[in-house]
Amino acid sequence: MGHYVLGHVVKGFNFFLAMLFMALFLAYRLLDWLVLRFGSNWGIRGPSDWASLGVLLLLLQVMSFFGEPIGNAFSRRIEHAADVYGLELIYGMIPNANEVAAHSFQVLGEEDLDDPEPSKFIVFWLYSHPPLNERLLFAHDFKPAETKPGSR
Repeated sequence: MGHYVLGHVVKGFNFFLAMLFMALFLAYRLLDWLVLRFGSNWGIRGPSDWASLGVLLLLLQVMSFFGEPIGNAFSRRIEHAADVYGLELIYGMIPNANEVAAHSFQVLGEEDLDDPEPSKFIVFWLYSHPPLNERLLFAHDFKPAETKPGSR
């Protein structure tokens, strides 16, 4: 529900489109340069030659590989925001809200067979959600944001 309320679907779609546009633009420029530099060795007459499609696909694959950590960092950030929203929503309505949230993260991690202590590099490169240990610590230590006087 937090993703819907916080507009994460639209933000994620816009982020993906921006990344795709940048990747396609960079691939277009790199393809021109590579064909100009190495095209005669590869038997490619120009960027419009069908033989250049393989080079373009290779460029897009390499950019996808190195762009994955950027997309995952964005995803981890919005996942954490959704966790905050969920905890703020149930805080005060459910006794021991922190324990309930931590238990749900624990069960989810056990069902998904998550690594409880992944390395920082693995989290950086592969994780689209915050790691289980961070979610558990966050849920245990969470305190809702203070409401301003007159806001309710």
